[in-house]
Amino acid sequence: MADVIKAEGLVLAAMDANDNVYPFACATNSNITINSETIELAPKTNTTYRSYLSGRQTFTVSGSGLAKLVESNMQGINFFDNFITGTNTKFKCFLDLIDNQNNYQSYEFECLITSLSLDSTYGSFTTYNYSLQGTGSIIDTLIRDQDVVVSGKVTAPAGSEPGGVYKLVAVGYGGKWYFNYTVTLDGATPVINLGASLNGTTVTHCYTAI
Repeated sequence: MADVIKAEGLVLAAMDANDNVYPFACATNSNITINSETIELAPKTNTTYRSYLSGRQTFTVSGSGLAKLVESNMQGINFFDNFITGTNTKFKCFLDLIDNQNNYQSYEFECLITSLSLDSTYGSFTTYNYSLQGTGSIIDTLIRDQDVVVSGKVTAPAGSEPGGVYKLVAVGYGGKWYFNYTVTLDGATPVINLGASLNGTTVTHCYTAI
C-alpha cells in the first residue's frame, strides 16, 4: 500500500519572468481549492428530487510562510513586486504531488495574485499570506518521465537542453520534490546530473513548454 503524501510531496510553485520555476519561499502552508458550478435541469424534471448538470469550474490557490526578500531556489517576497506596484499580470503555476513509491501527479495552470498580507510581531519573524485566482484550465504537465539514475544522471527529453523549448520544472524522489536541478548537455545528450549517491534510484522529472 502506498504511503501518504508528505508536506514536501505536495508543492505549489510558480514560474518567474526568466522562465525559472521555484516553490514559494519558506512556505508553511499550501492550499488549492477547485469548485464546480451546477446547473439545475428544472424544465426537464418533474420528480421529487432535483437533477443537475456540471457547470464551469474555478479554482483558487493560497499559502503562508516566513517572509524572505530573496531566496535561492525559491520565490521570495520580491516575486510579488508586480502586485505590490499595481502592475499585476498572470503567470504560470504548478502543482506537484509525489509519494515514497514515486506515484505522482503534476499539473500546470495560470493565476493572478489577488491578495498578499505581511504580518510582523515584535520579537518574531515576519510572516506572509497570499491568495491566487486561477484563470483558464488546469492541465497535466506536458512531459513527465521516470528513469533510474545511472552514473549519477538521467537522460532528459530532447528540447529540454539550455535554449530548448522545454523547461525542467522539478525532480522528485523519496516522497519529495526538488527544484534546484538543471538540464545540461553531456556531449549532444541532455541530462540531469543527480550525483552518484542516487545511483539505482527511480526519479520523476517534469517539464513544461516555454
